[in-house]
Amino acid sequence: MNGLEGIKVVDLTQYVAGPACPRILGEMGATVYKIEPFTGDEQRTQGASWGMKYKTAFDDAAFDMSSMNKKWLSLNLKSPEGKAVIEKLLADADIFVTSFRDGALKRLGLDYESVSQKFPHLVWGQMRGYGERGAEKDSKGFDATSYSARGGLVMSFPQKNEYFEPANAPVAIGDWNSSVALTSGVLAALVRRLRTGQGDKVTVNLYHAACWAMTSAIIARQQGAEYPKNRRNAPCPTNNSYQSQDGVWFLMCFGHYNKYFELVMTTIDLDHLVGNKDYDTLEVINSTGANTQVVAWMEEAFAKQDFTYWEKLFKERDIPFQKCFTVDDILVDDEAFDNDILRKINYDDLGEYTVTTTPVRIASVGDPELRRSRPIGYDTREVMKEYGYSQAEIDAMTSTGAVLCYSGKPAPESVLTPTQGPGWPKS
Repeated sequence: MNGLEGIKVVDLTQYVAGPACPRILGEMGATVYKIEPFTGDEQRTQGASWGMKYKTAFDDAAFDMSSMNKKWLSLNLKSPEGKAVIEKLLADADIFVTSFRDGALKRLGLDYESVSQKFPHLVWGQMRGYGERGAEKDSKGFDATSYSARGGLVMSFPQKNEYFEPANAPVAIGDWNSSVALTSGVLAALVRRLRTGQGDKVTVNLYHAACWAMTSAIIARQQGAEYPKNRRNAPCPTNNSYQSQDGVWFLMCFGHYNKYFELVMTTIDLDHLVGNKDYDTLEVINSTGANTQVVAWMEEAFAKQDFTYWEKLFKERDIPFQKCFTVDDILVDDEAFDNDILRKINYDDLGEYTVTTTPVRIASVGDPELRRSRPIGYDTREVMKEYGYSQAEIDAMTSTGAVLCYSGKPAPESVLTPTQGPGWPKS
């Protein structure tokens, strides 16, 4: 058995943060049953908000990103027959993941208390905008609001200067990161279930995940550190961004300034500062304000040579640095393709796309297969047959509006055939 093979997950989620968790579990080998309303997951409409212009019935790269490696069912959960289908799935499942709010879950009888009473073995996981207590507990929460805005990211990223505006954080940046937290939680609860037979409740909220990401800022601010920051006033000049003569921005990361001061200064031809007690420790330069002078000297030094010069020197001397990549840089980065961080997928109508894989690797799984999303209700009939429904029963439930079975043209081979990474087959 490899990875999570044999583990079954019921996915009742919308948008990105919730659905991305089952996608990760699917790439780890779990079987994921995605439940959609007849109108579909609203993420199917969101490519335009990402700045994407093109999609078809089968080719939707924006939707695929949170919804690969799933089986697709469409149920009317307000009908007794549709509710009975999801309960059959839950009875046989290991994990239930939802991003619905508490009120909707209670109305559907899918809140933790109701589900755990019927299925005490089940791990119940919920992605929330805000926590379970406090004034915002029932509020809608999205990546942009709960994570990036309330979590402080949009006010911390810009340079502090006279003309300050909030940053536009990349779309869904908090969703993707929060999904990893929910995945870790449901897997921990699954371990407990496998040991004791008892399920558990797992919640993650976007605001909490943002505060976790901002931990250093939250702690440091209480001793006077400023957010947003001005790079010319960096408290640690060797952990800061600089620009080379040819205009390339890069970031050096030596947080232990005192230890590496001599190495850095001799590398960038500021040897005369070595041994100068006014500049060679963080304690002194931050008490006197000399940190700004050290940054200025380092700026002048870096501006004397092109980036290729500094890149060669830094690698020779094992100084941690990195060019500040744009998205365009990432899209052509061999490191990302060599390690299956990025993978090429061919869409019949859209052409070749570069997509991201999930960031966890399990040796027994290797680089996971990626199976693209499918139209609403594409697998409803097949899965219901697996769970004992007859053709006649499925037809009757379709006619009464309890379930939706896809009836369009078959998916092309490109959709049905999984893509494989450079490390596949698994070890």
